[in-house]
Amino acid sequence: MNVITRYLIREHHIPLTATIIREFSQHLETSLHQQYMIPLSYLNIYRTRKEFKLMKSIQHRLQKGNYILRETDKSGIFHIGNSVDYEKKAEAYRQKTGAYIELDSNPLWSVFDKVLLLFNDLRPKKKYSVMATR
Repeated sequence: MNVITRYLIREHHIPLTATIIREFSQHLETSLHQQYMIPLSYLNIYRTRKEFKLMKSIQHRLQKGNYILRETDKSGIFHIGNSVDYEKKAEAYRQKTGAYIELDSNPLWSVFDKVLLLFNDLRPKKKYSVMATR
């Protein structure tokens, strides 16, 4: 609470004696207490444990059976499929569209080396300091 109060005083110039700080801190404390301190009902605990077991069971079966769980589109529909079939379909899509290419090596280091060489060439010419100020 002290961090938030200091932030409000420092950044928004709200005096420490303002009622808004006291109201905000009381509201925040009440909300946190209701959210995290009040014990859950037996029904909520039972439902939570049941959903957790179901989730772990699904995870275990997906890993054991070598399956993949994917969201099909933005509507939130899920598809469960064999990982081998999924890879085949993904490869067929890449072949059909030609939008993706597989890189043999990581080009990042070659680009990094080229940039360093160019900077090292600019350093003796005193152009590096001119570029850095822009």
